[in-house]
Amino acid sequence: MKAVHWLAVALLLGGCGGGDAKVVDSGTVDAGLVLDGAVDAGAVDADLAPVVARVTGTLTDLGALGSKRAGTAQAMQASQYVFDKFSALGLSDVHFETFQFPRFVLTSSSLAVTANGAPLAMPHDVLAYSGAGTADAEVVPVGIGQAGDYAGKNVTGKIVMVRRDTYFHRSAQYREVIAHGGAGMLYVSASPMNLIQIGTVADPEDGLGPIPTVTVGMMDGDRIAAAVTAGQTVRAVMTVQATLQAGTGRNVIARLPGSDAGGAHFLLGAHFDTWYEGAVDNTTGVAALLETARAAAARSGRQKTLVFVAYDAEELGLFGSYDYLRQHIVAARDPVLAVFNFEMPASHPTEQHALAYTLGSPLRDALMEQLLNRQYGAFVALGLVPSLFGGGIPTDIQGMYWYGLQGLTTFCSSIYYHTSQDTSEKVDTAFLALATQRFDAALARLDGATAASLQVPDTMTWKITTSSAAVVAGREVTVTVTNNQGTPQVDAQVRVWLDVDDFTRVALLTARTDASGIARVTIPSAALTMGSADRWIHATAGMTSPLAETMFALP
Repeated sequence: MKAVHWLAVALLLGGCGGGDAKVVDSGTVDAGLVLDGAVDAGAVDADLAPVVARVTGTLTDLGALGSKRAGTAQAMQASQYVFDKFSALGLSDVHFETFQFPRFVLTSSSLAVTANGAPLAMPHDVLAYSGAGTADAEVVPVGIGQAGDYAGKNVTGKIVMVRRDTYFHRSAQYREVIAHGGAGMLYVSASPMNLIQIGTVADPEDGLGPIPTVTVGMMDGDRIAAAVTAGQTVRAVMTVQATLQAGTGRNVIARLPGSDAGGAHFLLGAHFDTWYEGAVDNTTGVAALLETARAAAARSGRQKTLVFVAYDAEELGLFGSYDYLRQHIVAARDPVLAVFNFEMPASHPTEQHALAYTLGSPLRDALMEQLLNRQYGAFVALGLVPSLFGGGIPTDIQGMYWYGLQGLTTFCSSIYYHTSQDTSEKVDTAFLALATQRFDAALARLDGATAASLQVPDTMTWKITTSSAAVVAGREVTVTVTNNQGTPQVDAQVRVWLDVDDFTRVALLTARTDASGIARVTIPSAALTMGSADRWIHATAGMTSPLAETMFALP
């Protein structure tokens, strides 16, 4: 998960003008009540102390496994840990669900940097799904690498150096480098102590990216920038050797039935896969999930059923949550009232914490009643988040939100994000414990809400429908796009793709809607014969970034 630049959020909320202002919930920010993630020591009272002990235990237990990258033995151990915890809490129907994904395997890499011929030795790592091969060229810094940062700079055939930015995702930076003809990308981390940050840089469904990319520490990036500023010629030779292998992820799922066992339910989730130890990202989320399950199981008189999911492979491409969305919400039509996504819900007390929620249901009021809008330093509409990340919501609620579900997700900043120092002592466990108590109380508050009140569409999303019969018979997919009031959306950007073997993309087509809000694309015949029975058509629609997504399975 990518931490949010909350200054940018504040600017969006406070500085929107003209036509943009209508998308901001007037109650989004409770001015003057921002805690910036801090919890007073007095908050850790006798009732909270056992919760602190339990969440600390989860951080310790999962931290001992080290890196839990999807597809590894450690990830399987982590999923078994959650399975055992769900079972011990007395949840029902505890089980695994597996899926396949293309796993990035780095076999070797090298980086040699010189300034006027003199070597600048520096450690490096490789961003997942980087392209393979060698780039040997002059290094050109372009700041954070947004489109405007390339003005007056010729980077064709060059190695483009970009700095990590908390509101412009590395995958968006990578796309800009490619669009401007760069031969490679040199990514500069933003963590202290010259720590190197890693993560996914290209879309894993498409396989390896087209150009290699390596990542270095902030101090080494400063050395390169200083040399360029001094007029020296900086060159780099980067080589990445990597392949894709079939990977297996597995989600862990459990239920806590309410008295209305056959009705709609709340879905609570958190991903357990991590790059390193991953205390903040995202063992804190798993701890919140387990503690909320414990608290809910102890509450009597519950009406609504709760479903708990520990997702795998979020860090690679949100694969676990999309598999759950496909299998349960799309195919099985499970009636979900709202989604609670615990993504980095706590970090160090001095860092920023935020909570994003959908508009139009009792959800916001329930969160405010429990003072979660005060505990989390930014309390914002979820629909604002894509504008900070180059068009996506880089956590597990993305697909469910675009599919039309209500819900919330937590965020926080961490200076140790995606580094080897994301360890348990970086977590404010008092903040985490208090948050879990408040989320459970919000769930209790929502338990009596009607399904109709909870399933109001977010006004910041659209609706998109497809014709599944047409693709089987004639390979043509018809996509109809409207807003939530049913008004056709003209000249909207539509993307349609076919995934086979769960998450391997074999066709991607784009089109724009006509005056009736309709776009048509044709899936190539060859693509329709590829892969196993696990084949899915996806479609998204939006103006500059998706505002809706739908999908259906092919036979």
